[in-house]
Amino acid sequence: MTNIYIALENIRSLYNVGAIFRTASFFGIYNIFLIGYSGMDLTVTGKPKLHEKLAKSALGSEKDLNTKTFESTTAFIEYCRKQKINLFSIEQCSTSEPLQSLSALENDTAIVFGNEVEGVSEEMLSNSNKIFEITKFGKHNSLNVTTACGIVLYQITKILK
Repeated sequence: MTNIYIALENIRSLYNVGAIFRTASFFGIYNIFLIGYSGMDLTVTGKPKLHEKLAKSALGSEKDLNTKTFESTTAFIEYCRKQKINLFSIEQCSTSEPLQSLSALENDTAIVFGNEVEGVSEEMLSNSNKIFEITKFGKHNSLNVTTACGIVLYQITKILK
């Protein structure tokens, strides 16, 4: 799925980022956008690079993926506008639609997952073409971001097959 991208906005846990890399690779998604501090480590020169701890949970999948980094949400949104990439955010909010209502996926779509505590930023949500949420049946209000990514990618494979 070359025209589907996973975008991770300020994901704190390196192990979650690595696990999402592995999940994406499993489902045939090979393009990852890392926004802010997601999965990053600064080199001596101050340039960002993938943090070495990702390898523990990525299990080699980080070598299979094309990653592009963005210092900020604003820079990512501007890039997507220029490249005509649609933004679909995964978040619980008043304007979100149930994930199961997603029946088609346009070419060049980035699926945005947000910070484990704060969620997807307001800036990203206000610039998203669509916002989807995973339907909750139990009491707890949130899922681990890696689990959420797996559910969303499974739903996408049902649409694209």
